[in-house]
Amino acid sequence: MKRLIAVGMCLLAAACATQRFGRATPLSETEKQEFTCKDIKLDIARTQEFLMNVKMSRHDTNGAHVLGFLGDFGIGNVMEGDAAELSGETRLKQLQDLKAQKQCESEA
Repeated sequence: MKRLIAVGMCLLAAACATQRFGRATPLSETEKQEFTCKDIKLDIARTQEFLMNVKMSRHDTNGAHVLGFLGDFGIGNVMEGDAAELSGETRLKQLQDLKAQKQCESEA
């Protein structure tokens, strides 16, 4: 019985161990209208840094990876990382489109 409780506690801890990477939000209509070329350039740099941090974090092994793997064979961490990367890539594409639309090429 004690062993069953111990295994249950380990699984519960593992289920809570999925890494959180955060999200890059899509560009709002206000941002699209109000961003200057300088704002776009800065936000592109921020978004690229976000993507780099997500990719680096996904490759670093830590306790959350191990516990996450025990709980769901790592599927939760993979899904979380994929969603974080997709959000960053989506925002980056939107920023690049806005940069072209506002003809910021010569300023960047």
